Amino acid sequence: KNKIKRTPSYQPENIQKEEISNNFDLLVFGVDQDKLDYKLSSCCNPIPGDEVFGFVTINEGIKVHKKDCPNAISLQSNYAYRIIVAKWIDSSQQEFKAILDITGMDSLGLTNELTKVISSNMHVNIQSISLSSEAGIFKGQVAVVVRNNTILKRLTDNIKKIDGIDKVTRVYKN
Repeated sequence: KNKIKRTPSYQPENIQKEEISNNFDLLVFGVDQDKLDYKLSSCCNPIPGDEVFGFVTINEGIKVHKKDCPNAISLQSNYAYRIIVAKWIDSSQQEFKAILDITGMDSLGLTNELTKVISSNMHVNIQSISLSSEAGIFKGQVAVVVRNNTILKRLTDNIKKIDGIDKVTRVYKN
């Protein structure tokens, strides 16, 4: 017997895994990605994940518009000096500065080993580093940029494994 095979008239969309898991929950402004107070404009109702820009109003602070907002062209051409770059980011991807005090026995190559563990092995960015040695004992402070305290804990544990390192503590005020 002949059977009619039915296929759906629509093709299911291929949704990338990262599209589902990306969590654009924080709006930041400018090159430095500052967190500023803002209001969402009612003309285009932007939602997290939309391409947006900030418009500095006279009385209402920063109003956020979608890049394809009906008012965008007018605002950008007439008031370009009041436009501020804005974008949605995943706040779990935000990075934070942490400062570590490190002490131990000074030895040849210790600084190299320390920076290798931090940058190469852990892929953590060093913001600043200051080390000094006196009578065979070194003291140092390293400012690193991490995404969360789990990475920081793993980093401190790995630093403690370096020969000659006695103590690694987090500093809460610099």
